[in-house]
Amino acid sequence: MNKKRLVSVISILALVVFSLSLFPASRLVAAEEGSVTRIKGKVKAVSNKAKTLSVAVKGKGVVLLKFNGATEFVNFKKTKEIKPPTAVVVKYKTVGPDKVATYIKKALVKLPSGVTEIKTDEVAALVAKGPVAGNYCLIDARPAKIASAAHIPTAISIPVNLLKEKGKKLLPCDKDKLVIFYCGGPT
Repeated sequence: MNKKRLVSVISILALVVFSLSLFPASRLVAAEEGSVTRIKGKVKAVSNKAKTLSVAVKGKGVVLLKFNGATEFVNFKKTKEIKPPTAVVVKYKTVGPDKVATYIKKALVKLPSGVTEIKTDEVAALVAKGPVAGNYCLIDARPAKIASAAHIPTAISIPVNLLKEKGKKLLPCDKDKLVIFYCGGPT
């Protein structure tokens, strides 16, 4: 084979290789512009160094996700607040081989019908008034050992396991008072 023909064959091969290398890049652009997938599960592990989050999802197993500066965090400020087995809702896009989280929300417990949420500042204002003037009854539903270490002033310790067993018989409150429960879990 002469030199001109060899150069021509090499040029054609280079063009084919270059064209093939563009194919995955076009797929990557399509994936970035593609749909967002939503999953719900429990955190298995978090690495702030690698910026990854592993989530156990029913029917899918463990899903490894990356997060970055563009990821929106809801119900928490730092990823250090997400400790296994925290329940989370994650929205992500597939970018190349990676699943990149666009949104991570610490899942909150769904309140039963007839129960409403009270904000921390509202509880603080009631505690400042006291149970009589504030017309409330504050129940610490955490385990007794934890509640004995520290609690909100005016709170009465009634661990949730006792509440489940004996129910409203344990409540020292009048029916006309606002009953407020707090615990150490997601609310």
